Amino acid sequence: MKSLRSRIIIIIVSFSLLIALTVAFLSFNISMRYLTESQRQSSYINVQLLGNEVDSELNTILSFCNRLELDSAVENYLTNVPAVRNESITAYHRLSMDVWNHLNDEYRLNPSHDLISRFMVATPDGEDFLHIAIVQNNTTVELADSVISAPFFKELLYSEDYRYTGFTTSPVNNRENIRIMPIVRPVRRFTSPDIIGFIYVEVSDELILRHLNNLNLPADSELYFTFEDGNSFRCVDRSLEKTDLPKGLVTYTLPGKNISVSVLPSGSELRNRTVFYLLIIVAVIMFIILTGAVIYILLKKIINDPVDALILKLKKVGNGDFSRDPAIEWDNELGEIGRGINSLSYNVDALFQAKLKDERERQALEYRILQSQINPHFMYNTLNTIKWMASIQGADGIADMSTALSRLLKNVSKVADPLIPLKDEIALLNDYFTIMKYRYGGTIELSYEIEDDDLMTCLVNRFSLQPVVENAIFHGIEPRGSAGSIDICVYSKDERLCIDVSDNGVGMDEEAIERLFSADETSSNDFFKEVGVANVNSRIKFSFGEEYGLSAESVPGEGTTIHYILPIKRK
Repeated sequence: MKSLRSRIIIIIVSFSLLIALTVAFLSFNISMRYLTESQRQSSYINVQLLGNEVDSELNTILSFCNRLELDSAVENYLTNVPAVRNESITAYHRLSMDVWNHLNDEYRLNPSHDLISRFMVATPDGEDFLHIAIVQNNTTVELADSVISAPFFKELLYSEDYRYTGFTTSPVNNRENIRIMPIVRPVRRFTSPDIIGFIYVEVSDELILRHLNNLNLPADSELYFTFEDGNSFRCVDRSLEKTDLPKGLVTYTLPGKNISVSVLPSGSELRNRTVFYLLIIVAVIMFIILTGAVIYILLKKIINDPVDALILKLKKVGNGDFSRDPAIEWDNELGEIGRGINSLSYNVDALFQAKLKDERERQALEYRILQSQINPHFMYNTLNTIKWMASIQGADGIADMSTALSRLLKNVSKVADPLIPLKDEIALLNDYFTIMKYRYGGTIELSYEIEDDDLMTCLVNRFSLQPVVENAIFHGIEPRGSAGSIDICVYSKDERLCIDVSDNGVGMDEEAIERLFSADETSSNDFFKEVGVANVNSRIKFSFGEEYGLSAESVPGEGTTIHYILPIKRK
């Protein structure tokens, strides 16, 4: 059988290793996720900056193209040049030179004109055209024909909007293998949709390449540009090579254009950061293991000697030595094992019994609070005798009051049944009000408004209405010094029984309402001196739960309403 010490050693070592491995696993995964996300976020910021720079210059070029489409000089040239050429060579050259100078001025005013390696304005058949280029050809006769015969020409010409097919070899300067991005737009008459010519623009690959120096990317990162139809290009040594896209790219798409900039994050940078974080994780693991070793040494010193002494004592007990050994009564938990278990068991049992007894007494007291110090049965029999004598002598008022009081006393004696139907509670209230009505000479009135007779069978606390009505009489109507009325409304709301007791007395302020529900509040009637509004509220909560009870609304000088919230519960 393994000793306690061996088990403690195994537990400590296992726990330390478990914590170390858990921390290592979680730390590695969290750090790798953080590193990857951080690197991808950094890469996204870089390509976003690059993309915005490219987008800004491309928008400038597109604005230049848009101006040419709407330029009246361009429209005039394309509309009239065939006829002018046939009529007069001199007029033809003059028209061409004037428009060419105008186009050259527009070209030079464009902030990104150095990115436009060539642009051309030509008639649909290419017979008449004007062109401006940074690098001139040896011959310009067939320039327009070369553009028209290019494979991309018709697709771009008849596209509803600008299309970006990527970089390709210039169709008019293919001997120098110059890569350009072509832009072709139709020119229409201002007054009709007829195409009267086209604009051809060659955008240099410097649109992208000249921004690479400002890009802060590691050496082994790869940068890609993707255009429409999936044409992708990789930036290699200040040149663009057409290629397929790899996986794991971080991509930014230019706003409103089918052009995206992508970067393949650096693998070496991620590896370097991973090694750094792994070193930190190893240091944390070593610290945890070292801490576990220190804890083991301390526990061994603290527990070993007491456990050896307890084992020795148990052996003595097994040999029949039941004498008290003060040496094992240390001032710690192990010292309490021998002398505290029996005392603890006894104390817990005594405390439980005392708690149970207190709870029973509290419940009994809650339902005995209506008992008077007089004998209710004796008073009940005596009042019946008075009733009959008053009836014989024709004193109907005395007979009514005696009858009402006797029924009250009879119900007081039935404290064993704390919950009664609402109709019985209202009957008790009527008996009480009969006495009060004679006392005040008929100057107070009590009325009822019952939404549904079925609600009269709902259970309520015995003597839960009388204290509230009593409070309305003594503290609401009586100080007023004139006749008053009390209205009781019974209705259901949200599957709950609601009772409103309203009076037209003097009302109360907030401070008086707080006193009404305080624990020290009691009834002003000597017979029911232990039963007040606060007591009724407490009994409702005790019987049905904390979500039920009383609340009050009052306007000084106008009256008070006490709201009852009870569950709809029947026998």
